[in-house]
Amino acid sequence: MYSKEPAATVLLGVLLSMQVATAADTDPAGATDEQQSIDEIVVSGRHLSSRDASIVVEHEFVVDVAEALSRLPGANRNQNGRLSGIAQYRGMFGDRVVVSVDGLGLIGGGPNSMDPPLSYVSPMITGQLTLKRGIPGVATAPESIGGHVDAAIARGDFSTGDRFDFGGMAGARYADNGDTTSLAGRLTAASRAHRFSLVGQADRADDLRTPAGRIVPSQLSRDRLDASYAYRDDRNEFQVFAGTLDTEDTGTPALAMDIRYIDSELYGMNFVRELTPALSLHGKVGYNDVDHVMDNFSLRPAPESPMQYRQNRALGDGVVFALHADYTTGELTLMAGVDGRTESHDSLITNPNNAMFFIENFNDVQRDVVSAFAAIGRGEADSGWELGLRWTDVSTDAGEVAFGGLMDMMGMNAGQLAAAFNAADRKLSFGNLDAVFKYAHRLTPDLAFNVDIGSKTRAPSYQELYLWLPLQATGGLADGRNYIGNLGLSAERSNEIVLGLDWSGDRFSISPQAYYRDVSNYIQGVPATVMPANMLATMMSGNGALQFDNVDAEIYGLDLGWRYSLTERVGVEGNASYTRGRRTDVADNLYRLPPLNASLALNFVEGGLSLRGEVIAFDRQDRVSAYNGEQPTAGYGVVNAAASWQASRRLRIDVEASNLLDRGYQDHLAGVNRVRDVDIAPGERLWGAGRTFTLGAVVTF
Repeated sequence: MYSKEPAATVLLGVLLSMQVATAADTDPAGATDEQQSIDEIVVSGRHLSSRDASIVVEHEFVVDVAEALSRLPGANRNQNGRLSGIAQYRGMFGDRVVVSVDGLGLIGGGPNSMDPPLSYVSPMITGQLTLKRGIPGVATAPESIGGHVDAAIARGDFSTGDRFDFGGMAGARYADNGDTTSLAGRLTAASRAHRFSLVGQADRADDLRTPAGRIVPSQLSRDRLDASYAYRDDRNEFQVFAGTLDTEDTGTPALAMDIRYIDSELYGMNFVRELTPALSLHGKVGYNDVDHVMDNFSLRPAPESPMQYRQNRALGDGVVFALHADYTTGELTLMAGVDGRTESHDSLITNPNNAMFFIENFNDVQRDVVSAFAAIGRGEADSGWELGLRWTDVSTDAGEVAFGGLMDMMGMNAGQLAAAFNAADRKLSFGNLDAVFKYAHRLTPDLAFNVDIGSKTRAPSYQELYLWLPLQATGGLADGRNYIGNLGLSAERSNEIVLGLDWSGDRFSISPQAYYRDVSNYIQGVPATVMPANMLATMMSGNGALQFDNVDAEIYGLDLGWRYSLTERVGVEGNASYTRGRRTDVADNLYRLPPLNASLALNFVEGGLSLRGEVIAFDRQDRVSAYNGEQPTAGYGVVNAAASWQASRRLRIDVEASNLLDRGYQDHLAGVNRVRDVDIAPGERLWGAGRTFTLGAVVTF
C-alpha cells in the first residue's frame, strides 16, 4: 500500500493554515479591491479579500491554469486530463461556473469538456486569474449560478512616452516528471497611446509518473498564440486581438477517448468610452471556432475488437457580446446593460474500421442566450451596498439525429430512441430572473463585515437536453456511466446567503466566509426509466443508463485565508476550505465534491531571493454519491518547496520540488481511469504525480 496521511494531519493543517488576505473591502461594487496594492504579498503573488481572490499565474509551476485556480480558497478543479481541468467553486462545477478570458466567454468544442475554458490560456503568458468570492453581482455574467472566474493574458504594458519602446520576455521551464517542457515569449511595442503585442507558449510532455505507476496516456502537446493591438487616451480604451490554440495528442485517461487535435481560432474586441466624467460605456465582443477530433485507439491501448474503435469529430463556434453603461452621481453608481452568446455544436462518432458505422451524437445544436441587467450601488466611508436584477432568456434547438451500423437488439433500441427524439419538440426556451444584494460595513478600522444574498439561475446545457443515445458525452462528469438527456428539464435556481469578515491589522490579516445554497431543480443523473436506453447501456457497459433530471440539493461550507508577518522578511500564510453537498429529496451526497482541505506556507525574502515551503493536506472523503457510483478516497498530505532568485534586473531563475516526499495519493477530484492494460487498473481513481523537480528561467528585455 502507498502511504496516506491520517485525518489528524488535515485537522492540524486547518488549525494552522489558510490563504493570503489583504485589507478589508467595504465596497460591494469592487472598486476598492481594484485599487488595493498587492505589493506586500509579492512573494506568493496571491491576493484575497471579501470580494475577490486572485493569483499571478505566470509565477506558478503549472501546465494547466485550472491547477492554479485550486490554490485559492473555496476553488478547485476536476481533473480529467493534464489540460482538461474543469473549474469548481464551492461545490459547483462545469457550466455552473462562468469562466472568461479577458472578460470574454468561450465556446468549447468538446461535448465531454476536453477543452474547458481554462485550457485556452497557457500559464506562462497568463497574468492574473481572478475569482469572484461570494455571489457574483448581476453585472458579472449571465448564468453564473456557481461563480465567476476570469483569466487575463499578460500582453505587456503601455509606455510613458510618445515614442515606441520595445520590450518583452522569454521564458523556459523543464520538469523531470513526464519530461515536461514549456517555452514562452512576449514581444511588445508600445507608446503611451498605442501597444502592439505578440505572445505565445508551447508545451510538450510525456506520460506522468506516480508512486503507483505511469498514467497512460497523460502526454500533452499545446501551442497558444495571441496577437493584439490596444489604444488608450484620457477618455478611451480599446483593444482588438486574434489568437489560435493548437492542441494535439493529449491524453484524457478519465474519459472514454483522448484528444487527437483541437484547432481553435479566437477573435475579440473590447472598449471603454468615457462620455462624461460621470458616464462611461463598456463594450466587448468575441468569436471563436473549434474543430476537435478524439479517439480511443491512438494514444491508449486499442480495443481488442476492430468493431470497438471509435473516433469523434466535434465542431463548435459562437459569438459572445456585452454592452453596459456606468453612471455615477454623488455616492450612487448605476449600471445597466445587455449581453449574451450564441453557439452551435455538432458531434459525429465513426469507426475507421467500419464505413457503415456512425452516430450523430449532436446534430445542429443551437443554444442562444440574451440577457439584460440593472444595478444600483452606494459607497460611503464605512459601508456600501449593491442591489441588482437580471433577466435571462435562453433558447435551444437541435436537428434530427441518425445512426448506422448498429445491428440486432442494439440497432432496434437505438432506432426507438432516435425516432422518439426526432418526433419530440426540441425547440425549448427558458426565461429566468436573478437578484443579488450585497452589503458591507466597517465595524472598526481593522474589521469589516459583509453579506451577500442572491437568487441565481442556470438553464440546462445542450448535453443535458439533447444527449439522445446513452453515452458518456456529459460535459466532463467522468464517472464512467452512460447518460441520456431529458427534454423536460427545468432551469436550476440557487438561493444563497454568504457571510464574511475581513480583519486586517499591521501584521495579521484574515478573510473567512461562510455560505449556504439551497438549489432547486439541481440537474444530475438518476436511474433512467427509458427501457431502450437501459438495454443499450447494459449491453455497452454492464450498467443501466442514468438520465439527467431535476432534484433538490443544498451546498454549504466555509473557506478562509490568513497571513501573518513574523518579520519584514518572513511570513506565514495558508488557506482552508470545507464544502458539504447533499440531495435533500433523497438520502444521497452530491457528486465530486472536495473533502476538508488546508494548506500552510512559510515564505522568506532576502534581497532578490525568495523561498517558500508548503504543506497541503486533504481529509478523507467518504460522503460520496451513490447514484454516480463514486468511490471514497483517503486523506493525505503533500510537501512542496520552491525558490526564486532575481539574478539580475532582467533574469529570474525559479526552482520547485513538488510532492517532495514522493507520497502516493489520490485527489478526490481526479477522474477514474478508463484505460485498460496500463499500470493503474480500469475503474481505479488516478494517482497524483510523484516527486517532481522543475527548473525555469525568465528573461525580460
